[in-house]
Amino acid sequence: MVVIGSLLALVSGMFNAAAAVLEKREGMSTGLGRRGMQLLAALARRPAWVLAMALSALAWVGEAASLALAPVPVTATLRNAGRGLLVIGGARWLKERFTFTELVGFVLATTGGVITAISVVDSPVPRKLLSNLAQVLVAAGCILVAALVAASSRWLAGEGRLAREGAVVSPGRERVAGLVMGAAVGVLYAGTGVFTKEVGDRVAVYGLAAGLKAALLSAGTWLMVSMAVWAQSLVQQAFRHANAASVSAVNACISSLGLIGAGFALYGESLPRGFNAVLLVCGIAVSLGGAVLLIATRPADQVGGPVEEEGGAVQQGTGT
Repeated sequence: MVVIGSLLALVSGMFNAAAAVLEKREGMSTGLGRRGMQLLAALARRPAWVLAMALSALAWVGEAASLALAPVPVTATLRNAGRGLLVIGGARWLKERFTFTELVGFVLATTGGVITAISVVDSPVPRKLLSNLAQVLVAAGCILVAALVAASSRWLAGEGRLAREGAVVSPGRERVAGLVMGAAVGVLYAGTGVFTKEVGDRVAVYGLAAGLKAALLSAGTWLMVSMAVWAQSLVQQAFRHANAASVSAVNACISSLGLIGAGFALYGESLPRGFNAVLLVCGIAVSLGGAVLLIATRPADQVGGPVEEEGGAVQQGTGT
């Protein structure tokens, strides 16, 4: 069962990666002055973006099944390993440029996740169904933290006072703003991951029909939908400031660590001991180190210098 759950997690990550490429491509060419629900409404009229949402839905089904079959850390980290396709897709279809440090950060964030998964691969799969009150508290905590992080991203991006004063935001600061917004998305995804596990566990405990009915009657399912819509709005904004692979790596790192913490705190998953405990600590440290590198590195346009276009015009690379 753990092997099947692990494969489903990897496929889920690959579907998410393909969806992210389509989302950014459509988002960068649609309603650049729009935000929030207005932006989502404009994107919903584009077939390619609707396809991306379909891929995300399939990824969610795979994640729910994986969380019911494998320990939380295994699902959370192997799902993110599948996002490695974003580097290929970003370079090929989105014309994104990556610095060496950025690639190292991406590899570390992914490798740390794999190490974490290995450390708990032999752990049992808990199926402790959370009460509605517990689910509401999880959602409230994630929403509060995500709102604070998103607000700091908007400040870094020069929205509000800086925008009114006509100040120009540097490419480096703009890129950091995108990655910080990606971190806000990661907080929300950690919460939706908990609720996804709740759906998967209810199906595993009660069977398909009764489990889906129990999930629909659970507060977590509707909280998950609301948080997922908000996260989708935030991730479109993040993609406008930084490349898709880096944004996804940061939100994946945050969501994975949050979901792993929830596995121990909410579901009573046993902490590994001995060498596996060392692997767990090392895996988390490597993931966090990769995320720090991604945020700290300069954007590609500042490293690569100006790019000459046909006709002799010179412009700076976008770095996104």
